[in-house]
Amino acid sequence: MKIYLDDERTTPERWHRVYWPDEAIELLKTGTVTDISLDHDLGDDDRGTG
Repeated sequence: MKIYLDDERTTPERWHRVYWPDEAIELLKTGTVTDISLDHDLGDDDRGTG
C-alpha cells in the first residue's frame, strides 16, 4: 500500500489518501505500507502537522 498524507494536493493514482498523521500511523501498523509521502505542514497544530 502507498500512503499519501496531505491536506491540499491531489492524490497520485494508486495511492491511499489520508489527511492526518494518526490515520497514517494506523495504516503503518498494518505492516502493508510500501511507500509513504508525508506533507510537512498540514495546518492544524492541535491535531498534528505531519
